Amino acid sequence: MTQRARIVPSSRLRRFGAAALVAAAIVIGTIADRPRPHQEITLGGYRVLAADFHTHSSTWSDGSLTPWGLVIDAWYQGLDAIAITGHRQTLDAKWGRWFSERTGGPIVLVGEELPEIPHHVIAVGIGRTVDSALPIAEQIAEIHRQGGIAIAAHPGDFFWSGFAPVMDQLDGTEVCHPFTLEYPDAHPELEEFARRANAAAIGSSDFHGPGRQGMCRTFVFVREVSAEGILEAIRAKRTVVYGGPAATAYGDPQLIQIAEADGRLREMASTEYPVSVLDRISQILGIVGFALVILPLYSQRERLKPTNNARLATTIVPSAMKYPYFQCSSGMLVKFIP
Repeated sequence: MTQRARIVPSSRLRRFGAAALVAAAIVIGTIADRPRPHQEITLGGYRVLAADFHTHSSTWSDGSLTPWGLVIDAWYQGLDAIAITGHRQTLDAKWGRWFSERTGGPIVLVGEELPEIPHHVIAVGIGRTVDSALPIAEQIAEIHRQGGIAIAAHPGDFFWSGFAPVMDQLDGTEVCHPFTLEYPDAHPELEEFARRANAAAIGSSDFHGPGRQGMCRTFVFVREVSAEGILEAIRAKRTVVYGGPAATAYGDPQLIQIAEADGRLREMASTEYPVSVLDRISQILGIVGFALVILPLYSQRERLKPTNNARLATTIVPSAMKYPYFQCSSGMLVKFIP
């Protein structure tokens, strides 16, 4: 009884300490976390908007954030516009647009990803779902009939044959995609496709949850800050994208020259986030707190494993033939197996 009275308070103290450390990690991490700055930039007589045209929500798609969660995160990542592009549906994009319009968030364009093999088409600026079972030329024609634009999604060489019949009908092509940051050898495939397509350069995150929205982003040079102004600029190919392992600039040559002379767009396109002292403290406290929770559970599981005494008891207790369950010297209940 005396030993038990000493153990219980110690266990409670450990649990309290673990909870306190995790709570402190959350609070400090929240204090340290700051949204990316929003800059109102005008270059060459155009207002420049940072946009991500390929994102997925958790509502009828395979993302991890709700449509309104995407809107909040897009603002946090310093984006002026996003397209929510669910697979074969547009409802989550309409929900996201409704939420953003009422909360003063970024411009949300209704979109859809048409994920057929061997081509994935991103429709942006549409009003209703496009049938992905249609041949690709008819898909793009329907997108255009609705006033939208068609973008080739992550067009590695696997997709080239599918896009071959419609290269002159595409409005944009992703020349920056997160998978090329992980696999740099694949980036030349996107470059070559963009050279053949002669469409607007697009940078998109294909955001599902891991990574960040805007990790690859498109700088759109608009005459009007609106959804229609963005679509007009893409049709006119007034975009600049920084992509690939070397953060190469793609897009309109004159706009690239203006952007490089200014320098702010390249800085905004950086995928590197500075880590502060508070970030490190938050990480350390969180790790220690979770360790205090997990390690005792592991130790307890080890203590509950059958011991050699238990195995020995099954061989030296003959009464087990008559009574199939008995208590061995370790205190465990053992079943005799003939």
